[in-house]
Amino acid sequence: MRKILFLFLLSPFLLPLQDLAQRSAFLPFKKYPFPTELAAAPAGSRIAWAMDEEGQRNVYVAEGPAFTPRKLTDFSKDDGQEISSLSISADGQWEVSVRGGDHGANWEKGQPVNPGADAQPFKVQVACIPFAGGTVRYLSEGDGPVI
Repeated sequence: MRKILFLFLLSPFLLPLQDLAQRSAFLPFKKYPFPTELAAAPAGSRIAWAMDEEGQRNVYVAEGPAFTPRKLTDFSKDDGQEISSLSISADGQWEVSVRGGDHGANWEKGQPVNPGADAQPFKVQVACIPFAGGTVRYLSEGDGPVI
C-alpha cells in the first residue's frame, strides 16, 4: 500500500520527463515520397509509375535514353484514392490505370475509400491520359483494365 501511495504522490513530478522522451518519427517517415506501381511499354523505352508524396498520389512517366521523370497527373490533395493497375499502350501513346479504392487494405472491396466523408464518394474508375500529357479521362467504373 505504501508503494502505491508513494508512486501516486511521485507521479506529478515524473510527468515532465515525458517531454524529454524521444518524439515519434512517424510523421517524417510519412512525408517521404515512395513509388507504388511501375509499368513499362511493351515496345520502346517508356515507363510509368505511381508516386505517393505526402498522400498525394500521381502518375509520373519517363522516356529513354535519359529517363527524366515528368509528372503526368496533377492530383493535389490527399484524398486516399490509390492509383493501381498501370499500363502503357502498345504504341506508347497512352497511360491507363485505375484510380480509387485501396486494394491492399482490410476494407470491404465494394466500399469506397472516403476519408473526407464526401457526400458523393469517389468510385473505382479506369482512367487514361496521353503519354505526352493532357487531361485525365475516366473511361468507366471498374478495376483491372486491359488495353
